[in-house]
Amino acid sequence: MDSAPQTHKARKIHPAWGVAFAGAVAIFCGLGLGRFAFGMMLPSMSISLGLDYDQGGLLGFANMLGYLFSVLIMPFVLRRLGTRLTASFSLVLMALSMFGMALSENFLVLCSFYLFTGLGSGGVVLPTMSVMSQWFAPSHRGLASGIAMSGPGFGIILSGFVVPKLIPFAGLHSWQSGWLIFGAITAAVSLLAYAFIRNHPRDLGFDAFGKTPGTLTEHVPTFTPRARVKLLAHLGIVFGIYGATYMLYVTFIVTSMVDSYGMSQQDAGWLWAIFGLLSIFSGVVFGSISDKIGRRMGMAVAFSVLATSYLLVGFSSSIMALYLSIFLFGIAAWSIPVIMAASCGDFFGPAAAASALAILMMVFSVGQGTGPVIAGFVAERSGTFSASYASAGIAALIAVALAFLLRPPQTTD
Repeated sequence: MDSAPQTHKARKIHPAWGVAFAGAVAIFCGLGLGRFAFGMMLPSMSISLGLDYDQGGLLGFANMLGYLFSVLIMPFVLRRLGTRLTASFSLVLMALSMFGMALSENFLVLCSFYLFTGLGSGGVVLPTMSVMSQWFAPSHRGLASGIAMSGPGFGIILSGFVVPKLIPFAGLHSWQSGWLIFGAITAAVSLLAYAFIRNHPRDLGFDAFGKTPGTLTEHVPTFTPRARVKLLAHLGIVFGIYGATYMLYVTFIVTSMVDSYGMSQQDAGWLWAIFGLLSIFSGVVFGSISDKIGRRMGMAVAFSVLATSYLLVGFSSSIMALYLSIFLFGIAAWSIPVIMAASCGDFFGPAAAASALAILMMVFSVGQGTGPVIAGFVAERSGTFSASYASAGIAALIAVALAFLLRPPQTTD
């Protein structure tokens, strides 16, 4: 083969970076608007609809139920549609469900629409995160996953600034106009995802970024079936703990700011936006750290930071403890999903990364669904989320120990 085209191609920006940044914009909607904006919306929804803490938790659970079902079917969908079509169609589904929420006031109807938002969210996040293992070699896999997971931070910033400024119009409550705006943004991003995301580098005639001519074929580990199950179970428990604790925090921390710390909705929005700004860099930072010091140590460091964040608001009512908690949570917010996505590519190979990540996300989704429900139940009876935050901190410390105990099994080849 003539070498001139290869030299010309090498001078261009590798399209893997375009896929990573398009993935970030997709996850901006998939998580930032579809899920994390809910925590900012919840106080306004609760006031206008008369929702209690239990119902707030159940709304979050409906979203997680949809997310869990999406993750369950995603390996089968991906085999038929591929990442590009799956992510694009899922964004369209999210946009339609958000429009439905904007036109609803009935609690059960809202739960139904928010379930479909969760269904679409899973169809965006899992394919977008797992496709990074196809486009990037292990040397850059953590960084690429971190770029993709910077998206939710922008969604949080947007909701932090926009939601407190929303006003009723055309007979809609302020929170309904918010879902209308988020739905329109998500519909537009579905077109962008279809334009830029590709299933595999060979679709554009490239190799995965980070490989040199001497290492064009990545070594794929081969484990015994028992070792594979044991590794998945270990990673699943760790991911499940993250899901329960982080979702509890993002669902109710704004409510805690208003109810327990006496902050105004606007001040809470500013603090929420600051968290979003910090979280933009969390995935990139911890993904790069795990590229350098290993996935196991990266997880341990990340969970240590998260545990400190939870314990601060669990055991202190000081406003400074709240500020420090938000800061620590922000800098490590998306660390674990990024490291898990990179770990699936490293431990199971790029071809099997999506299936392995799907299994882990099932456990992750169960944690996400149960965390807010239990926290809402406890808070409804105690009047505060302090006990739930403290429990989350203890669980995160357990995850630190489990991360240290993680040992990839010996390969059979």
